[in-house]
Amino acid sequence: MDAFFSDLVKKVIANYPLEVKHKSIEYNDEKKAEWPIDTNIGEVLLKKVLIDERYIEFMIYAIDYLRDNGVFTPEVLTTKLGDGFVKWKDEYFMLYEAVNGRRPNLESEDDLILLMNGIASFHKASVCIEITTEQVSSIQSNWKNDLQNKFLKLTKWKEERAKLKHQNEIDKLFLKNINIVLMQCEKALAIVDKYSVEVVAQTKTLCYQNFDVNDLIIGEDGNLYFLNMSSLKRELPIHDMRRILNIVMKKEKNWNPKLMKKIIIAYQEINPLACLQYQVLKADLLFPHLFYDVFSAHYENKEIIGSDPSLVSKMKKIITLELSKERVISTVFLQTNEAPYGR
Repeated sequence: MDAFFSDLVKKVIANYPLEVKHKSIEYNDEKKAEWPIDTNIGEVLLKKVLIDERYIEFMIYAIDYLRDNGVFTPEVLTTKLGDGFVKWKDEYFMLYEAVNGRRPNLESEDDLILLMNGIASFHKASVCIEITTEQVSSIQSNWKNDLQNKFLKLTKWKEERAKLKHQNEIDKLFLKNINIVLMQCEKALAIVDKYSVEVVAQTKTLCYQNFDVNDLIIGEDGNLYFLNMSSLKRELPIHDMRRILNIVMKKEKNWNPKLMKKIIIAYQEINPLACLQYQVLKADLLFPHLFYDVFSAHYENKEIIGSDPSLVSKMKKIITLELSKERVISTVFLQTNEAPYGR
C-alpha cells in the first residue's frame, strides 16, 4: 500500500476500539477507497464515503432501522466516542462488519428470485421509517419531473442533430429512431399524468437504487446483503423494480416476457403492491430510460469526438431492446390483470 494511504488508514482506524493486525493493511487497494482490515474482532471494512455529513447520519439511522426490521446489511461499527463515522481532513470514513460470500449472478434465475425477494423485503421493512422534514428534502425524488426533463432533452437533441450538416453514425442512428422513442415517452407520461397523483399519495418506501453486483452479496448464510446505502431515495417501490428489470433485460436480445413475469411474481410474493402501482410501473418501464442513458452519456460528454464502433453496437442493441418491449409489457400486465399473484 502507498505510504500515504497506509498512514491515513492507521489514523482513521485509531478512532475505533479495536486492535489492527498491521500486516493486513499491506495488501489493500486504495483505488477502491475501501480497505478490508484484519483485527482482533475479525475482518472489518473501512470505506471512504463521498456524501455529506447530514446524509451520513440519515444513512446510519436507516441501516440500523432496516437491520432491526429483518433486512440484511452490514453493521456500522462505532468509534470510541460512539460515532458512526470519522471525519479526517474534510473526508468521511465509515467502518463496517465484513460479509463473506459471493456476488449474485443476475443470469441465474435462483439468484434473481433471491434479489427480488430481498428488495421486496427491503421496501416492506422501510414503509414505517420516520423521516424528518429536513431528511426528506435530501432524499425525496421527483420522478415525474425527472421523466419530463428526460423527454425535453431527447427533443432538444433531436432538434440539434437534425440541424447538423455533417452527421456521424451515432447521430444518424439517433435520428432514425427518435420519433418512435418520443412516442414511447408520450405514452408513458400520459399514464403518469392519469395515475401519479393517486399513486404518489400512497405509502412510499426507501429505494436502494444500487443494483451493480458489487453493491450486493449473497452471504455464506444464503441471505442477500445490501452493501451500499449511499444512494437511498424515498420513492415508490416500483422504481427499484424498473431498475432491476432494465438491468436484467439488457442481457437479453429482446424483452423477455417469461422472465419479466417471474421477476414481478418473486417481488409480489413478499411485498404485494396495489393495482395502481403496477399501472405506474408499466409507465416507468415504457419510458425509454436505457435509450436516454446511452445517448446522454455520449451527447453530454463534450470531449467525445466521432463514433466508437463498440458504442454504436451497444446503442443498436439498446434500441432493439427498447423497440421490442412495448407490446411485451402490455401483454404481461394484461395477462396478470395488472397485479400478479402466485407463481
